[in-house]
Amino acid sequence: MLEKEIHLLGEKIFLRPVTQADVTDTYCDWLNDPEVNRYLETRFVVQTLASVRNYVTSVTAAPDNIFLAIIEKNTDLHIGNIKLGPVLQHHQRGEISFFIGEKSCWGKGYATEAVGLLTEYALGQLSLVKVTAGCYSTNLGSKRVFEKLGYEREAVFKKQYFSEDAWVNSYSYAKFSESLPIACK
Repeated sequence: MLEKEIHLLGEKIFLRPVTQADVTDTYCDWLNDPEVNRYLETRFVVQTLASVRNYVTSVTAAPDNIFLAIIEKNTDLHIGNIKLGPVLQHHQRGEISFFIGEKSCWGKGYATEAVGLLTEYALGQLSLVKVTAGCYSTNLGSKRVFEKLGYEREAVFKKQYFSEDAWVNSYSYAKFSESLPIACK
């Protein structure tokens, strides 16, 4: 079982567990905003306070997920979320996903810092060998985040998603630990 009470401190942001108190009208507005949800699978269903509460409950209860709020340090503003999960302990890998809902915070490096903090935690504290992530090929922001942090593009899945009236590819990224755990040597 994964530790759930994780707090990670960065330069401009900190990460802390998502709680039901984070489920606000603003959070729902993010998920229903076509600019914000452009690359999220949640865009196909109108999100309500009840549906978001249910999602937060299920993700936080899952033993193989770490679900964290991205908080801007200067303002204490909840600006988005990041998740590590599922974490597959037997295979020593986990998947990162994230979004920045607060549009005034786009392009400020917060996503890069959040992904970097959680990746470091996963590869260090959790001793994972591999952290994976995926994004639409048209999601230039996410591609920049992963590439800036040294993630390798492992695969291209052609015509994986239908987005904005066109088929788009999906990229699969991975970052590996510097050295393999003893069990894998």
